Amino acid sequence: MKQLTEQGDVESFRLLVEAGRNVVTTIRATPKPVIASVNGPAAGGGANLALACDFRIASDRASIGQTFSRVGLMPDWGGTYLLPKLVGSTKALELVYSGEMVPADEAQELGLFNRVVLHDELEVETEAYARSLATKPPIAVALAKKTIYLSEAEAMDKVLQLELEHQLQCFQSEDAQEGLRAFLDKRTPTFQGR
Repeated sequence: MKQLTEQGDVESFRLLVEAGRNVVTTIRATPKPVIASVNGPAAGGGANLALACDFRIASDRASIGQTFSRVGLMPDWGGTYLLPKLVGSTKALELVYSGEMVPADEAQELGLFNRVVLHDELEVETEAYARSLATKPPIAVALAKKTIYLSEAEAMDKVLQLELEHQLQCFQSEDAQEGLRAFLDKRTPTFQGR
């Protein structure tokens, strides 16, 4: 970025910001859950890539921050959209203006991290969580993710209509039949995404 600034290469910088935007929109649009495993400082664009994920599991040594103001920039890669949804507008502005890194425990209290685990257990805990999510019904998970994220911008009546439509899709799936059979049989269901 220093080189781009010195050269006044606005076009290359625009492409960099657009690339990050594309990653963020892809994370949000994918039907599968996306987990950020944060093992150290997540600053600037790295922070916003983590915020774009559905879940953020962090090491007790991790931190997160909107450090853009330290270099004369403002948040991009979804930061101005994602951060206020997690912490509210006033706290988001405080974090953006200060440019300070937030330690893991405080970030968890703010809702920036879902879980904080011991540093040496981060990989194992993240993998265990991913494996637990992988046992869930793929159709229901994908539709729930889609509906929840759409609810951020839609009126309640539209979201309730989407809930109905998506619930009917789930109801007609083989996974719902398997889930109900497994519940009655008192066994763990095996979902196939059909």
